[in-house]
Amino acid sequence: FILFLQVLAYVDHLHGKWHFLEIRAVFSRRYLLQNVAIEIFTANRTAVMFAFPDHITMKKVVNALPRVGIGIRYGLNQAR
Repeated sequence: FILFLQVLAYVDHLHGKWHFLEIRAVFSRRYLLQNVAIEIFTANRTAVMFAFPDHITMKKVVNALPRVGIGIRYGLNQAR
């Protein structure tokens, strides 16, 4: 995966680490009335919400995530 520095900047302040294999679902979320957030659900029943500065950055992160758990059923279009 190729990630941009703007996306990787969010990794510094995380309180934990999750393997891509643990991701079960990804939902798009609104933050401050803007579509700039995602919520990631993992196999151990935890959820983490990330809010980004803009929609473009959010899309970059979504495209870097594994395709597992992404679809209309989970809140994101399969086309991403």
